[in-house]
Amino acid sequence: MEFDENKEESYQEDDFVDIYSKRAIFWFSFFNFIFGGVLLIINLYNAGYKRAIPPVIAFMAVFFYGSNLVVAYSGINLKLVVDALNVASKGGQPTPDQLKATFLLAGLNIAIGIIGALILTQYFFKKSFPDNDYYPKPVLKPILVMITLYFLLRVVM
Repeated sequence: MEFDENKEESYQEDDFVDIYSKRAIFWFSFFNFIFGGVLLIINLYNAGYKRAIPPVIAFMAVFFYGSNLVVAYSGINLKLVVDALNVASKGGQPTPDQLKATFLLAGLNIAIGIIGALILTQYFFKKSFPDNDYYPKPVLKPILVMITLYFLLRVVM
């Protein structure tokens, strides 16, 4: 009987999958949690975790509508924010009430972005990818897509 003590586990190139890193998903989710969720769905699909995709989509839908309800019922006067943006775009100076409403809305959006990013990365990503057995994908293509969509939506709206 022969033993090979130098035998190591050999991994094929197919054993590892290229996915977007947890950090990339966090930062994309921070700016727009739907975009970060799409990156996570792409990761799950590429890794073969197709049964984990519907809960992520359900979370994204519930979180989207929930965050819109939070903003709508937050007591922030959205008309003041719109007026402040219109005044500032024409080169004027917004009133203190307009600035206060704008900063409150920005702070609320940042808080919502952080919460969404943390849930996507600390719960969904960690649940599906508990080990660091993946190669991180470059994020240049998603960045270009996000910038393109941003400018297209700015031109259309």
